[in-house]
Amino acid sequence: MKKPVSGAGAFAAIAPEPNERVSVAEQVAKRLLELIRSGNLRPGERLPSERDLATMMDVSQPSVREALRGLQILGVVRLVYGGNAYVTSLDVAELLAPMQFLVTLNLDNIETLYQARVFVDGGIARMAAPRIADEAIERLRHLAAVQAALVDDPVGFRVSDLEFHQIILDACGNPFLDRIARSLYALGMEYRRVASETPGVIEQSVRDHLAIIEGLAAHDPERAAAAMEAHMGNVDRSTRAAMARLAGSPAA
Repeated sequence: MKKPVSGAGAFAAIAPEPNERVSVAEQVAKRLLELIRSGNLRPGERLPSERDLATMMDVSQPSVREALRGLQILGVVRLVYGGNAYVTSLDVAELLAPMQFLVTLNLDNIETLYQARVFVDGGIARMAAPRIADEAIERLRHLAAVQAALVDDPVGFRVSDLEFHQIILDACGNPFLDRIARSLYALGMEYRRVASETPGVIEQSVRDHLAIIEGLAAHDPERAAAAMEAHMGNVDRSTRAAMARLAGSPAA
């Protein structure tokens, strides 16, 4: 276990910020983030106790506790039994994981989800096209063939669909985009489960996947991106239809 950071040098008193409505807890959180960014606090290191932090920063202990809880939600700090706080591994997946829990898909924001997926997934396909390996292309072709036989098996298709998109994410090679794309993918999954059980939806997705594969196999960034964006459009339409059906049903 690494030794805790000690001494008041790195934890100067919090001075009020003029002309700015920032709570003390927010100021504490910002100071801790600065310490992490600067390398004063490293992944895995234990922070001083809440009492010591409060003394070092000249703030109340409840303000420190609120700041630490906020940083825990962001995946920056891990709180453990006994009141100890540690800097997390700061892994990309850990830092971006909270995103999918902070947004709930509804009829008011589905358009923004569609825009985000077109931008992110289209960009990922564009980045993956020139660098994707022949082995990955073959895996995608194999999955598409499997998916063609899953038109009556929505559960099996959804499992294979996640694998299909993950192969493209891996080819992109950007861990930040990987996590963002997977978080966006997870949003509204309950509606896409309904959509995948609608006749014709899986068949359309298989056709979309084949078009994406051809763009990637040609190592053509614009063709791959256009195919992915068209796929996102079809996913958006089927998701909207599922949401409308659920909203109009007595059980909704």
